[in-house]
Amino acid sequence: LKCAPTLAQATHSSPHTLPSIHQSLPAQIRTMPLYEEKLISPLAVRFTQEHIRPVFQSGRELECTIREIKTKPGAGDYDVILEAPFDAIEIIRWHAKRDESGEDQDKRCWFTFDNRRLYCLQRAAVALWPRRAGVVVQGLYAATEGAHRKDSSTTAGRAVGVGHSLKSLTAWWDWRSEVAGKPAGENIHSLILLDEKRNSIEELCDAPAPPSMLDLFFQNEGSLHKVEGLSQHARTPTEGSTTDCSSPRSLAGSDVSPGQSAFASTSDALCGAWWGGYGETYQVEASAKGWDCVRTDSAGKTRKFDLWYDEKDDLVWWGSAWNLYMQASEARSQQGQVHWYNNDGSWKPRSTWRYADAPAQEPGRSCGGSRAAARNPRKPQQQQQQQQQQQQ
Repeated sequence: LKCAPTLAQATHSSPHTLPSIHQSLPAQIRTMPLYEEKLISPLAVRFTQEHIRPVFQSGRELECTIREIKTKPGAGDYDVILEAPFDAIEIIRWHAKRDESGEDQDKRCWFTFDNRRLYCLQRAAVALWPRRAGVVVQGLYAATEGAHRKDSSTTAGRAVGVGHSLKSLTAWWDWRSEVAGKPAGENIHSLILLDEKRNSIEELCDAPAPPSMLDLFFQNEGSLHKVEGLSQHARTPTEGSTTDCSSPRSLAGSDVSPGQSAFASTSDALCGAWWGGYGETYQVEASAKGWDCVRTDSAGKTRKFDLWYDEKDDLVWWGSAWNLYMQASEARSQQGQVHWYNNDGSWKPRSTWRYADAPAQEPGRSCGGSRAAARNPRKPQQQQQQQQQQQQ
């Protein structure tokens, strides 16, 4: 459950806020959740755009992305869980804005503004028919201001056109038409209908939680390798892996600061500000689970993710899907950048982070201090005096 800072915390941190405002609010509003990770069938989620382009903003084609979607064992009502090479989609519960057929006019449904990602997920779910496919989503408790104005669908989100513009559509997607000729699947139809009728986030199935740090500590020697899809190169050292920081899996512990655990040294190196490859920034801060990572894209939109440390393999994993990781040793090496890898056996990094200027640190906070010191080394006073004498 992801929560926004409480108003109580705001009044504590800012002397100019009025405590009376906080006291007058109901208790359930004082800590307002932003979203909650849940499971839902992608076929129970609707589009908000009339058409989508066949490529992402990065230039990657949707068809290539669809082929990269994998599955892992199901949970709850679902036979399989989809694992996509992109972030979880955000969903919101509201009524359909327009429906030229009149079939679903003003009907309350689950919608998303991540239309291209939903298209990819629905394509993957239909390919698995009649198996019941679910996906981890971020259920929003409230829509952003002006969100309804972004809804341009004339089919209440049931279908979407594919093309670079409405005048040059190359396909029209509606999963109901795609499964019309497939074997009947009463169980999957019942599940989709059930997901559609769930009126609140609380009624959706809970997403599988990532293992806690304590769970990882007490796991048996080989238990982590039983995770489906764990890439071989992420757990087996190779020749040169101790010197090549771009090859996954370096020798753990060799770069750990004296007197610190591997996790503490990694945290010192990882916390702070980073630049991505598409104009986005990442702010990493330590948390009870590992680290909180806030991503801000070039348009100023922010999203929050969890990073957690895999002590056995000395890796940092992104989220709970086990599909994206980085080497903790690469962060500790202070080389100015870290690489993120897909968990599919590929040696090609999916993305690269580079150090950004560290934000002003609060008094007593050491998170990111080692990295800042590496960028701005301070020599002892005696050494500086010796250099001055030599220059004279």
